[in-house]
Amino acid sequence: MKNQLLTEEKLNTLPKETIIMLLLQQGENFRLLSEQSAVIQKQNEQLMKQIEDLKEQVAILTQQRFGRSSEKNLPIQGQLSFDLDHPNVFNEAEILTENGFAEEPSLEDTVPVRKPRPKGKRAVDLSGIKTTVESHYLEENTLRERFPKGWHQLEDEVYKELKRIPASYEVVEHHIGVYAGNGDNSKIIRGEAPKRLLNHSILTPSLAASVFTAKYVNAVPLNRISEGYGYDGIHISRQVMAGWMIKLYQYYLEPVHRMMKSELFRSGIIHCDESPFKMTGEKEEGDPKSKDYMWVYHSPGKGDCHPVYLYEYDNGSRAGYVIGDYLKGYTGILVTDGYQSYHTLQKDRADEIKVAGCWAHARRKYADILKATGNKSSMTAGQKVADEAVKRIAAIYHTDNMYKGTSPKEILDNRQQSVKPLVDAYFAWLKETLANPGLDQSSAIKAALNYSLNQEQYLRTFLTEPEVPLDNNDAERSIKKFCVGKHSWHIIESKNGAKASAMMYSIAETAKANGLNPFEYFQYLMDQLKEYPRNNVPEDKLAELMPWSETLPDCCKQLKR
Repeated sequence: MKNQLLTEEKLNTLPKETIIMLLLQQGENFRLLSEQSAVIQKQNEQLMKQIEDLKEQVAILTQQRFGRSSEKNLPIQGQLSFDLDHPNVFNEAEILTENGFAEEPSLEDTVPVRKPRPKGKRAVDLSGIKTTVESHYLEENTLRERFPKGWHQLEDEVYKELKRIPASYEVVEHHIGVYAGNGDNSKIIRGEAPKRLLNHSILTPSLAASVFTAKYVNAVPLNRISEGYGYDGIHISRQVMAGWMIKLYQYYLEPVHRMMKSELFRSGIIHCDESPFKMTGEKEEGDPKSKDYMWVYHSPGKGDCHPVYLYEYDNGSRAGYVIGDYLKGYTGILVTDGYQSYHTLQKDRADEIKVAGCWAHARRKYADILKATGNKSSMTAGQKVADEAVKRIAAIYHTDNMYKGTSPKEILDNRQQSVKPLVDAYFAWLKETLANPGLDQSSAIKAALNYSLNQEQYLRTFLTEPEVPLDNNDAERSIKKFCVGKHSWHIIESKNGAKASAMMYSIAETAKANGLNPFEYFQYLMDQLKEYPRNNVPEDKLAELMPWSETLPDCCKQLKR
């Protein structure tokens, strides 16, 4: 009967019990089909979510691999763009709270008018450079021929050109007089020779400054520096130059490091960050492919402290003990990313260390999702949440930036009255969003939301500390100098090389932060340090050589134009 088609005529011939059985069986079949349909529909929804997540991840990875790295002006059609470093930004997210929102800026503030090029700017650009005057006047006979009735000379027409004179080299050959007395048991004496940086070496302070500037300021790898010298007819191998930098660090720069660290510890705020790099030699036998890390600690130079950048290499470790050991004795605020070791340090030394989180890192989690968006009409649910988060964080930045450069009291009052309500609203929205049962638990947006939630304590620190910025961009910009360099030279071959590089980057970045010409400063520093016993410079003299010293010669203070 299973394979027979039941007609009305056949049903009329069937007994009542059979018809009841058929109806019950049909109902059971409908129930089973309904359950199967519900399972298939649920599986289909899960698959659609997985496909959406995968599309989102592919878009993010594609953006990270091939897209631009800047987080400014996220390319979403129909949405305002935000520059978190500029105070003149307005967006609708500022009215997310009933009170405390910022006043709308004027059109002139919102859309700054491009300033015209000031007159005489070229003269300012070329000021301080040696000028040679070349005169181009007509012969008197020519003038008589052209002006038979006489002439008078007007004001000269003057224009300037900039000529580049390639680097020149000079071999300085020192002749030291050697004298011996006549007769028995006579002594031999020599003329007084100038002090040298390294014995039996051609290295001079100016040559050392040239290598230092090329590698640690301009990110040129040593092999290319060597090639450049080769084109000038001078053969200096990269191994020799690497040895020079290591020896200069070992023989002369440890006292400089100690004094720079003392200045760093005087600051009430220190920015911290770290970056991995590749070490080819001296690796642990059990883990030859492990990453090595370079740390950077930065004092922003507020109050009576000076700006200091200190790069540190502690056997390449990123472990929490590295921070604890280095900051032993320090009391103040650390502005950091979300690395757990900083938070552990605060727990262990709650009376001495306070950690401030980085809003730029929180925003970046959303920006990575949002940068992969084509336009608003095609945004996924997760991308819409990221869009909302970026708007809210932009409002926090904008409201805080309105009082940038004012007194600490004004900044604190603004943060408590205007910024705090926006922060409270952000975290309330965040928790509500995370509690939404429709949120995909495996999505990138949930990870971004959880990052902010886990950092809430540290992201709120700036609200009660007027000197604390909203982000750790100062340290990020500094460690970026090292990152640009490591992408050029790719590797460091030894731990001594890593320690030397850390010190050279410290001097380069601190010199620039204090308005110095890195080449001139390093040349002067080496020229002075070689006059003292190695690593044994009097404290008062060393203080005069620091990048912030007011006694440095004017040649060191040539600011970058």
